Amino acid sequence: MDFLNCSVQQWLDNETEYLKIIRRDENWDQIPLFNANEQHSFKDGALVRFRGMVQDMHGPEYYLEKFEVVHETEGKKYLKSGKYCDFAISGENEEVNLDSNRNVTSERQKYVVISTPGINEWVEHLEYQKYVIKSPEIDSSSFKKRPLEDDDMETDETTSNVNECPKKSSLGKQPTDNSVAISQEHVLNFPIPGSRGKTCHVRLYSDSENVKLNDVFEFAGFLSMNPFIESIYDRDDIENQMEIQTHHPPSSLVPSIHAVHFRKMLHNNPLVTNQASLDSSQMNLIKKNLLVVLSQLLMGDTLAAEYLICHLISEIYSRRHCMPLGKFTLNISQVPVFQHNNYVPEVYTFLEMLVPKSLYLAMTLENMNNLSFIPKKDYECNRLTSGLLQLSKNTMVVLDETKLMEGKLNASGIHSVKAIAEAIKNQRVIYDFNFYPLEYDCDIPFLIFSEGKSMLPCDYQIVLTPEESCLNTFPEILEAARHFLKPDVLNDIRTYLTRARLAEYEISGGVEELIQEEFVQMRQEGAVTADDLHHLLVLARLICLSEGKNTLDNECWKKACQLEKLRKSRLKK
Repeated sequence: MDFLNCSVQQWLDNETEYLKIIRRDENWDQIPLFNANEQHSFKDGALVRFRGMVQDMHGPEYYLEKFEVVHETEGKKYLKSGKYCDFAISGENEEVNLDSNRNVTSERQKYVVISTPGINEWVEHLEYQKYVIKSPEIDSSSFKKRPLEDDDMETDETTSNVNECPKKSSLGKQPTDNSVAISQEHVLNFPIPGSRGKTCHVRLYSDSENVKLNDVFEFAGFLSMNPFIESIYDRDDIENQMEIQTHHPPSSLVPSIHAVHFRKMLHNNPLVTNQASLDSSQMNLIKKNLLVVLSQLLMGDTLAAEYLICHLISEIYSRRHCMPLGKFTLNISQVPVFQHNNYVPEVYTFLEMLVPKSLYLAMTLENMNNLSFIPKKDYECNRLTSGLLQLSKNTMVVLDETKLMEGKLNASGIHSVKAIAEAIKNQRVIYDFNFYPLEYDCDIPFLIFSEGKSMLPCDYQIVLTPEESCLNTFPEILEAARHFLKPDVLNDIRTYLTRARLAEYEISGGVEELIQEEFVQMRQEGAVTADDLHHLLVLARLICLSEGKNTLDNECWKKACQLEKLRKSRLKK
């Protein structure tokens, strides 16, 4: 099967056979990846793959799945397929008979899919290396993702890329009395201000019930970049221009993909495939290397490094009575801001090298008061306007409270803090639909750096205990860490973190009995509550997975108890 030159008609003629072919992993991977290439590298109607997060759902569209055409000179009548096409298209000397009783109208679902928010530079670089279509026209510009800082929301001008869009430029023709011009930022609708990527309108013909908002999918389908569509809607006599331009932007900016098949992505790490795996000895060796790096970044604090590793591999594994089980919000307090005012951003530059998706947010008054955190329904445009908390599963968010200075939060800022607190505590974001709120579950691991105890809720607070020598040599520590993290070591750590999160886990019967006996004894001594036991079980699970084990043993349980004892002892000082 020639994936580069497969046409819609060829697919329709061999759909059952071709579906079997592309469902095989080795064939799926050969379909050109739209994310890693410039749009002009593809022709209209090309078969492509697109990886992205479902940002909005536009609802059903009705189309002619089969329609009758009449040959104008010969008078012959025959049926054509309108599947995987924008419109019912007739050929030369043909006319579509819209009144034919042979026409079949069907329904397809339309989704707005955006490049995965927070995707890190190293992921894009690996995808580019593997999937770029070799062509003299391809611009191998470097990939760069700026952290969301309080003083600069714009994309770095020195790292321009073909996918970047001027934030204030307008689309289409100049506005007249009956038309409006909307910005590219409005149309692309990315949750993170200043970020770059691609937006596609994806049309699904089957299995749409399996597609949920904010999930990340890989869609394979036929690319549509037909400028004829724009001319249909670019008329002054059409009412509600805001909605029309939002739903039918230029295909050069937001192309359509008519999906033939799709897969939900369990992770966004291109280094982790079904073929590669790590045994327990490899996992332990990699963990030791990671512990060395994180301990140094955390001023020689090995205990804090242990908790940070658990945070990096954590995820919600179940929800019971609306309670998210497995979340591991970590607050690293007593951050030495006076010695190193940019300590948190420096640490973040290393964290974003390790995880596939992340976001740094300086919690300044300006950011809290002015940024939009909650997605909101815009009824004038009939779309969901994204907010900063519209993120896909396992996107690590680093909150820097050390940037919060004296001042007053306005009403919007107070609402923003409450939204973050709700996302942390219940792993839930309440979308604003004007007339009513709508709750959406999320799985966002939050890492909070603060001077004192965070003003936000957390599951585990670890008081940072720096070594004096590290405080005085922190710039040298950063340089040593960069030198230590050679490409092979970095890729091992990246693979390790994803593998640990995806691993199966269970508690053996013997250890379960031990836990019950020890918990009864702790309760009798008045040392723990039910919440403490839950935190211990979550920590023990993550320690077990971090060491390459799938079953909790006595050693991991004892280690979890010891770590919690040490952590709590620091809180009492």
